[in-house]
Amino acid sequence: MSTLSHPYKDCPEPKEVPTEYRKDVDALFEWIKQQPRFPAFTLNHAHLFLHACHWVIEDAKKALQKYAHIHATAPDIFDNRDILSSGVQLVLNMTHMVSLPKLTPEGYRLLCYRLSETDPSRMNFAEAVKTFCMFNDVQISKDGPIDGYIVVFDMKGVRLGHLARVQFGPLRTFMSYIQDAHPVRLRKIYIVHTASFINQVMSLIKPLIRSELLGLLQFCSSGPIDILPAELLPKDYGGPLTELAAMHAEQKKEIETDYREWLIDSGSLKEAPKNSTTSSSGSSSIKPPVKGFRGLEID
Repeated sequence: MSTLSHPYKDCPEPKEVPTEYRKDVDALFEWIKQQPRFPAFTLNHAHLFLHACHWVIEDAKKALQKYAHIHATAPDIFDNRDILSSGVQLVLNMTHMVSLPKLTPEGYRLLCYRLSETDPSRMNFAEAVKTFCMFNDVQISKDGPIDGYIVVFDMKGVRLGHLARVQFGPLRTFMSYIQDAHPVRLRKIYIVHTASFINQVMSLIKPLIRSELLGLLQFCSSGPIDILPAELLPKDYGGPLTELAAMHAEQKKEIETDYREWLIDSGSLKEAPKNSTTSSSGSSSIKPPVKGFRGLEID
C-alpha cells in the first residue's frame, strides 16, 4: 500500500481546483473510493485525471481504470521502480531525458529525449520504456495539472539496430498507456532529425496508434530550432539555455536523490488482483479498453 504523497511528492494536501470544477472533482473522488479494486488514489489524482480529460468525468473514469489496470498487468514496466537499479541506470546513462525550464507562450512544458550513446546492442527496450514512464511521473509531480506538454524526440544517432531491439509487448503497453491512461494534456510530438528509415518505424507502431495521436505527430529532418522558439532551447539546439547533457545530469541527480523512495512507493498504485476484493455484485471494476482519451485532444 502506498505510504507517500501521490501523484505529487511534495503536495499531500489537495491542490486548488477551479471553482467551476470542484463538484466534479469531489464526485470523481467519491466514485474512486467506491471502486473495490482501485489503489489508494487521492483527491489530487481525481483532479489530475479530470484536468487531463478536459473535465469530462466519464473519460476520467476510463483513464483511471486503464491506469490502474496497466500498472497491474505490466510488471516489466511498472514494478521494481528503483531509479538506481542497473537497468534504469543503463538507460539514463545512454540517453538524455530533459524537461526544459521555460514554458511556451501557451503555457506548455517542453520535454526532450535523445540518445547520448548510439550502440544498439546496449539498449533494453523494456527498461527504456520503464525509465521514460518514471521520468514522466516525476515531471507530473513537479508540474501538477499543467496546460500541456510538447514532446521532442531527437532521432540523431538512432539506427536500424535500435529498431531491431524493440519488443512488441512493452511497445504495445507503452502505446496503450500513453493514449488511454497517461494523465496529461499532450499537445504535440515533434520527431526531429528524422532518420531515413522513418517509414519502417511507422510501419511498426502505426497499427497501435489511433488518429488522435497520429494527428499530433510532426516530422522534421532538421533540428528543433526550425520549429520552436530559440529562447526555449539549449545551446546545442541553437538556443541560449544550458546544454542538454548538463540539464540531463542535473535532473538525473535530482531524481536519484529526491524521488527514489517516492518512485519505489508508486509501484503500489495498481489495480488489486481480481480475486482479492470484489464488489457486492462480484463484477470487475475494469471496463473494456478505452476508445479515446481526451488527454490527447487539442483545444
